Amino acid sequence: MARVLVAGKIHPSGMALLQAEPGLEVEVIADPGAALPMDRLREADALLIRYGVLRAEEAAMMSRLRVVSRHGVGCDNLPVAELAARGVPVTIVGPVNAVSVAEQVLAMLLALVKRIGPYDAAVRSGNWAIRDTLAVGELAGRKLLLLGFGRIGREVARRALAFDMEVLVFDPFVAPADVVAVGCHPVADWRAVLPEIDALSLHLPATPETRGLIAATELAAMKPTAIVVNAARGGLVDEAALHVALTGRMAPGGAALDCFRDEPPAPDHPLLGLSNVVLSPHSAALSAEAAERMGVVAARNVIAGLGGALDPNLIFNLKMLREAGHAA
Repeated sequence: MARVLVAGKIHPSGMALLQAEPGLEVEVIADPGAALPMDRLREADALLIRYGVLRAEEAAMMSRLRVVSRHGVGCDNLPVAELAARGVPVTIVGPVNAVSVAEQVLAMLLALVKRIGPYDAAVRSGNWAIRDTLAVGELAGRKLLLLGFGRIGREVARRALAFDMEVLVFDPFVAPADVVAVGCHPVADWRAVLPEIDALSLHLPATPETRGLIAATELAAMKPTAIVVNAARGGLVDEAALHVALTGRMAPGGAALDCFRDEPPAPDHPLLGLSNVVLSPHSAALSAEAAERMGVVAARNVIAGLGGALDPNLIFNLKMLREAGHAA
């Protein structure tokens, strides 16, 4: 009997797959704030993790562990290198949430450009005359810079192009010809084009190299009317510098944030009080449709991992496994 520990509730469709699989004993830690219990971790042959952090020292004591299935695409809460050294694959759910995140990015851009929040509040308070301020803009003709052109970045590009935006792309891991083929413009130096763009959307992982990537220098180079969108990972944007910019030179612009460095943010976080900021609770990937797809794929990865039949495209630490001399 293989034991599967599920950290965080997943969609019933995913749970049904696990419970229907012969030879599995499944335990769920439903509380997203609960610590991962060491006694349960030691007994686990597979870990499906949605919430929580697995530290390297904890993973080292999981002698039975054969696969870790991440309910998502980011693995910054897992010691992927240490697991790879032991021959333990870490899997992700692939492109199942790309559409949901891309739609959220466009929705937040539209909310800022179309002034949805302020105009809604004005109508409710009787300020019909706000229509004469002509504060509403259009996405058509604006330049959008995407940092990262993976699954989500490509879906954002498709939608932005449909709104007649000009899409610039920086991704050193994507061939310029592939960017051009979908109607976008590759750039070799993203900082050099900051003065000409109208919106910046981040689609990067959280790494030591990307933390604080957008800070005071980058914001100072952008137009006063520019919009910064982060629906990727908290910490990519220097939040203190962003607050200074949005209450000063970039007050005519704005920001759309689906994630923060510390989550949830403190109630007195300065950005929460700004009218030129649109917020969501790290929920861009959590549409009902995406949640079901994520749960199903995460569950399938557990079953495939225990059966030695993983899809290599869904193994996050595949390169590390091979470098450590392990077959995926």
